Amino acid sequence: MARSALMRHSRLYQRLLDGSLRQQRDLATVLLGARGERVVSRWLDEEVAKVDDPAYVRLFTDHVELPGVAPADYAHRLVETSHGALLGGIRFYGRDVERPFVDVVAHDFDDLDALRRSVHREWSTFRVAFARLRGRPGAVDGQRVLADHGVYLARYCDMPPPDGRVSLAPFATAEAAVDLVRRRYERVAADAPALGRNLAPADADDLRQWHAAGRLTSIVVGDDVVGAFAVAPGRIGWIEGEEIQEEVVDAGHAGHGYAASAQRAWAAGEADRGDRFLVGTVDAQNHASRRTAARAGRSCVLEDVFLLLP
Repeated sequence: MARSALMRHSRLYQRLLDGSLRQQRDLATVLLGARGERVVSRWLDEEVAKVDDPAYVRLFTDHVELPGVAPADYAHRLVETSHGALLGGIRFYGRDVERPFVDVVAHDFDDLDALRRSVHREWSTFRVAFARLRGRPGAVDGQRVLADHGVYLARYCDMPPPDGRVSLAPFATAEAAVDLVRRRYERVAADAPALGRNLAPADADDLRQWHAAGRLTSIVVGDDVVGAFAVAPGRIGWIEGEEIQEEVVDAGHAGHGYAASAQRAWAAGEADRGDRFLVGTVDAQNHASRRTAARAGRSCVLEDVFLLLP
């Protein structure tokens, strides 16, 4: 169903807003005040537009070719059943076509098993095993529910002051950052294969662009470069802010809280934009990064979970 058609069915549109998105609307009001609900509604408009957007479909078809899958299958879908309605679309975890899942953007199902059956039936072409939902932390739990990511944020002005343990400085070359990041992810993959399968380093070209824009810094302790930290304007769902694009501490210097110190040092340098959010996602298995976010004053406001499908 095209966005224009959905908007003509305002009852159905309102059902999605009043269903699983109610938690996010409430959060938006806390974070953004009176304009919060409008922000979530505009974001939902954008997601609905993906139902019939050829440009969105090409983001998949330009890179993915799966047997038996038509180009239109990659578009978002609006599904209405006797148990509820949902808006969702196919995704590939870590861009791996062997790990498909359905991202349920919004729904109003009361019965999660009915939601599971609907997703399984509608996207059967992709042989998906999981559907992903986003809500407030702990809102969706129980059997056959697996944690995926948390969305962590704080306003710059609310973060603790720097602790003075690290300084931030430009890398001498972008390639030095690329090499450091590559080595760290290789180490993670070797030491923690399950976590390493979920994580991927920032693209080398992106690192080079952030370096040129002054958005990529080294984390320095004494005279030693111990890590890399990159922040750039971004958006996670409807939440806009300064997004942590990359953050690594070399294995030989891990465990000392330097990443949290780097976040606090960065925030202090952004004092003129103190009302902006520093936001980022953290894998549920990445316990070190979850502790880092907490030490830097960033709390988990939303959580992605996977529902195991029939």
